[in-house]
Amino acid sequence: MYKYVELCRCGSPMAEILDRVDKNNLRLVVYHLSENHVECATDPQFAHLNLGEIVDEIRDDAQHDHAILAIDIRRNEVYLIEDVPELNAASAVLLCVVTELLNGCVMARNGRDARNANVQPREANGRFAKRTTPMDDDPWEDDDEDDEAPRWEAPCACTSHRFHIGRH
Repeated sequence: MYKYVELCRCGSPMAEILDRVDKNNLRLVVYHLSENHVECATDPQFAHLNLGEIVDEIRDDAQHDHAILAIDIRRNEVYLIEDVPELNAASAVLLCVVTELLNGCVMARNGRDARNANVQPREANGRFAKRTTPMDDDPWEDDDEDDEAPRWEAPCACTSHRFHIGRH
């Protein structure tokens, strides 16, 4: 039987989970809370996972039907990473979480990473915040350049063209 563990939500949920759980014991699923079934899972073993009664506890913390959950397979604990209204959004969030895990760059939600000042800051709810200061290494800004020299401009065809995937 699984046990739901509520996170404090003062930082990144993944950072908090990784403080408690070994990454090798972690499995991720997108769970439909109102229908009580797995939409997709990173491990086929969890494709038919049924959380039973703890879904009510998770639903109390969630605002939407689709939840990205982390499961500690060693301790049978379930953590709510994020909840979203649609499956497509859940898939995108899951992709971001997996990418962060693979790159080993799970960062706190508040403030900037001291090792990299160019990291996009996040608000308390985990959403990206507007950047208040420009990036340190802005490739388009060159202070040493002579103001009289002609500046490079992007060709119109490249900047105004929309790229489409699939058949045209």
